[in-house]
Amino acid sequence: MSEEWKRVPKDHFKGKKFELAPTGGVDLFWEIAEDFMQKIFEFAPGDYLITDESSLYDFIDDEIQDIYSRIQKGYDLDVSDLESANLFEIFQRIHHRKYGTPA
Repeated sequence: MSEEWKRVPKDHFKGKKFELAPTGGVDLFWEIAEDFMQKIFEFAPGDYLITDESSLYDFIDDEIQDIYSRIQKGYDLDVSDLESANLFEIFQRIHHRKYGTPA
């Protein structure tokens, strides 16, 4: 097993509840999401989990400016004004840019 992936002890989460944030918004843009995650982060479908609350910050160790530059280059779109760097909002903008209408 690589250093990056280690098993959590079996009882580590015993008695704890987990709630996954909703995915209805990003599900509307699944084609854009798959293209974006491949183009910007080089993730294949199924190699990541995103929700309506996911942001660029969840996927970077680099400076956010590097990611903004990739988005600008890949989609001809400036998203640096989105302080939250929310992926759902970015996907909405990509959709609007591509189709000229809100989702």
